[in-house]
Amino acid sequence: MVAGILMSLRELRNIYELLFRDGVIVAKDDRRPQSQHPEVQGVTNLQVIQALRSLRSRGYVRESYVWRHHYWYLTDEGIHFLRQYLHLPTDIVPGSLRRLPKATGRGPRPVARSRPLPRPEGHSDRQEYRRIQELRVDKLTGVELGSKTTLKAG
Repeated sequence: MVAGILMSLRELRNIYELLFRDGVIVAKDDRRPQSQHPEVQGVTNLQVIQALRSLRSRGYVRESYVWRHHYWYLTDEGIHFLRQYLHLPTDIVPGSLRRLPKATGRGPRPVARSRPLPRPEGHSDRQEYRRIQELRVDKLTGVELGSKTTLKAG
């Protein structure tokens, strides 16, 4: 019996295996008996909550509760307890403690530029802006903007 609820040892073992494999387990705060846990087959959210409440009271997991979801994280004592309970060797560690292997192949690295690329001599942003302004044409009259052509009233 775990935290006042009857649960088979198979279900409890499945919960503990998932917790040890990932190092973290999440359960929605839905205590209805028909709400199944999405990651553990045949186990309800209520059973997961109660099993991990029992582990929390013994100091084997830390719990946080955010937006109707319970999050439990294994502590060092919890890792030691689950290794003994699941009969695992010491070289197997939870997924939250595993280091990802560094990539050995060198791929293209993004180049961070701290300053803009140099422009050819005689070019500047201001000159480019002025050239664009000289080439603009008024869409209504067809007269180039910046030209000295004047319209005569007729």
